[in-house]
Amino acid sequence: MSEVQTQNRERNGSKTLSIAELADEYLSELSARRRSAHTQAAYNRDLAQALQLLRTNLSREPQIVDWDFTNLRDIVYAWASTNLAASSLQRKRAVLSDFSKYLRRRGLLRDNPLVLLDPPRVKKSLPRVFSEETLAQAIDALGNSWPNVRDRALFELLYGGGLRISEALSLTMETLDLRAGTVRVLGKGNKERVVPLSRGAVRAMWDYITAKNKQFPSLASSHLWVSDRGLPLTRFRAAKIVKQRLGAWLPGASPHKLRHSFATHLLSRGADLRAVQELLGHSSVRTTERYTHVTARRLKEVYNQAHPHAGEPSPENQTADK
Repeated sequence: MSEVQTQNRERNGSKTLSIAELADEYLSELSARRRSAHTQAAYNRDLAQALQLLRTNLSREPQIVDWDFTNLRDIVYAWASTNLAASSLQRKRAVLSDFSKYLRRRGLLRDNPLVLLDPPRVKKSLPRVFSEETLAQAIDALGNSWPNVRDRALFELLYGGGLRISEALSLTMETLDLRAGTVRVLGKGNKERVVPLSRGAVRAMWDYITAKNKQFPSLASSHLWVSDRGLPLTRFRAAKIVKQRLGAWLPGASPHKLRHSFATHLLSRGADLRAVQELLGHSSVRTTERYTHVTARRLKEVYNQAHPHAGEPSPENQTADK
């Protein structure tokens, strides 16, 4: 729909505008804003669920006049009643809020109704990570045949560079500079950063590219990550590889746990917090700070296991016992 058509339609009756149509236009704008395919799919799914709840509650197709505090509160409460994780509920609420902001920019809402609805409280859990020894053993256990060489390279890249899985899979031969030992990454918000790679990651990537070219000599050189059959490696398949190959070493293994391990191990060896923030591509250092709690907990565990006085009762307890 052209901009003129849109303006004419809104002048002729904004109260009867269909929420479903506006949602489609909003999702198209997300694509134009270069949001990732994963983000677009999640927003599409959450908005579709919200619209279905509105249709059920109203027994008709919802219009712009129905996008108010009462109806949105009922949607959020309905989601909360399904025992969704607080983090999932927070994301869904954020989608509704972002859509409301879009409607305000269009002049279709005076205020964002979600401002009046308290966000769900999210319990911040500490990231679970691999120990350095466990991770080294798991990677060393991989063989040298195809596709083991690919899996080793993927693990080394996620751990040796701290990349998100979406960042790793979007890499091309042009963004990889193995001679310099760096990779150019396009992260969240389309922010580009250059990340140094570990020696293990550089070596594993050289081995993988050589093996891939032998396995699929006619494959286009721009395809960096491929499946067992030479097709582009999907996010779902990559996550499954990590889970299957590393799950025996750490229950619940995932690509993001390799990223968590990268940050935790750097900090535990004395890396500067701000430097780790830059390597991870975090916009706020507060996001990076949670890894300091992991290293502090690990240090306390080591202390309790190794120090001769760690298990002794405090003087107050000794006095109380007497």
